[in-house]
Amino acid sequence: MMIIVRLFPKTDLNKVWHYVENVIAKESSAVVTPLYSAQLEGMMSVGVIFNVKDPDNIAHFLTETLSNFDECHHTRTISLMKPVFFPIPKKKPEHVQRYIIRIYSHPKNYKVIYNYLLNYKYPFNMFPIYISYSLGDEDIVMNVAADSSQTVHNFLREKIRIMDGVDSSAFYPVVKSKRFAPLADLIKVQQEHLAEKAKKIPKSELDQSFDFVEDFEEYALLTGAFPRDLE
Repeated sequence: MMIIVRLFPKTDLNKVWHYVENVIAKESSAVVTPLYSAQLEGMMSVGVIFNVKDPDNIAHFLTETLSNFDECHHTRTISLMKPVFFPIPKKKPEHVQRYIIRIYSHPKNYKVIYNYLLNYKYPFNMFPIYISYSLGDEDIVMNVAADSSQTVHNFLREKIRIMDGVDSSAFYPVVKSKRFAPLADLIKVQQEHLAEKAKKIPKSELDQSFDFVEDFEEYALLTGAFPRDLE
């Protein structure tokens, strides 16, 4: 099971990131694996994504590990339910960056919106990384890659916000990310939750060794994309 823990600082977000990199990254055990962390533009929090065998396994981290970190003002814990991953295509836009999309809706609309996102035919310049129910903050969360923020904005405006049942939606560029688990473990998690339609795509069209946590940043640096976010 995948769980996101969002850590909010008292005053200094950099201290939270430093703590995540130097303490939380070493929290791996037989039942809890910190996969990666991410910081979003405009959000005063750092998200840590864990893979756990049981939801209760995260309790030690929340009640013991964080008890010694005074800079953490509060946390939010979000269980990712029915996460679906999509493989990374070999052919990508020249400039590409990750974004998080958050969608809010009434429960009666969850399934319709979720299935729509799973089955939507995404264009070349924007492709999904994962889609999941996220009932602890937003209702549905998407992790996508796109060639620009305008592409994501257009997707929300033209395809999401017009849907019956969508109360609101927002997107945030991922400006910092760090993988903690070995890449093989990250790929294993992807494969465990792989979208059904993705299983029919020829392997020759997929970039099966691509690290969706850190390689987008390296890819952007190589192409000169988003220098503001990568300084």
